Amino acid sequence: MKQFKYPLLSILSIIFICVCVYFIKIIGYSFHTPKISVIMSTYNRANTMTGAIESILTQTEHDFEFIIIDDGSTDNTLTILKEYQRKDPRIKILENGENQGLIYSLNRGLSVAKGEFVARMDDDDVSLPWRFERQLLAMKENPDIILMGTRITSANANIKKTTGPSVIENPDVTQLNSYTSSGLAHPTIMFRKSFLDKHHIQYRSDNLYAEDCGLYADIWNAGGKISNLQEHLLRYGVKENVKKPSKYGHIQYNTFKKIQREKISKLFEPEEHLLGSYQSLLSRCELWDKMIQSNPGKNILNQEVLEETFKKRCPAEYKNALFVKHDFWEDFLVYEADNRLRRYSNNNRATVIQKNDHDITIKWDQYGTETFRINDKHQFVLVKHKTQ
Repeated sequence: MKQFKYPLLSILSIIFICVCVYFIKIIGYSFHTPKISVIMSTYNRANTMTGAIESILTQTEHDFEFIIIDDGSTDNTLTILKEYQRKDPRIKILENGENQGLIYSLNRGLSVAKGEFVARMDDDDVSLPWRFERQLLAMKENPDIILMGTRITSANANIKKTTGPSVIENPDVTQLNSYTSSGLAHPTIMFRKSFLDKHHIQYRSDNLYAEDCGLYADIWNAGGKISNLQEHLLRYGVKENVKKPSKYGHIQYNTFKKIQREKISKLFEPEEHLLGSYQSLLSRCELWDKMIQSNPGKNILNQEVLEETFKKRCPAEYKNALFVKHDFWEDFLVYEADNRLRRYSNNNRATVIQKNDHDITIKWDQYGTETFRINDKHQFVLVKHKTQ
């Protein structure tokens, strides 16, 4: 017995030290104020969320808490989450008990977040390993930016880490883009929590399935600036066959139009055909044109950026140009001399072969002959392509 006494004590000592270190680590995380609070809500995603979780836990920036809200899952999602929590004390699990929806869950996560910055994550995406590292750098280099999104990429794209100073989108361009789309990919965003706390901003319950657009609008209304980091830092929608709620797209589209109308109404009362995130370039040109006329004096948008965007995308006489919706692009065809047409955005040219009240056939200088048929009083659609 004597010869085993000291080795046994040594083993017990090692076990005791490991247990102490573990609990000290947990206690340390309880009192530690992290740089970033990551918020992710999940519901019945046991088969899809592990990639998202792993991509956060393997970030090159380690100083974060990972708040995961289980929104009443009925599969083994919660079991998997608790297993991850046992391995990494940075994970904090909030249980809704029953399904409450994304807006409720995100606001619950915000209410307990301790980080200086809050980063969003979705359970069917994958963050690149250096996402937080690069976003933090961009936020530090641009202290006037309240919220920063990033570019997104596909599951298999070969992305290399960007080094050096960050490059961000002009915040005035980001704001203008929000009038015709969300402007930012929601799961990529990082923002300063103190600004939201100061202005009592959270996700609004009436912005169902477009809660991000409402959040951005409230930040702009409070005087905050928003931008996009020009780096691909998130693989979007990596997991396929993720079910959406019934009528998800319809509700989301109408919610976006509601938020869009609220913003545009500060300039002028928009007609219905100017609203929506999928309206044609023709409608966007009409929208920008009216915004240019209404913005001076109100100074809601940067007038120079507004006029530059219109000039880049829309011919001065856009109402008299042919607006074409091709199978692969949409653009204006502008008339030049001698029955010639020029595509406005890239200067490809064509000759009009035949034209009547319903159809127009043109011969591109490089791409053969195409016939377009008018489907309303402004828009032509491709009906026939012939390579010559």
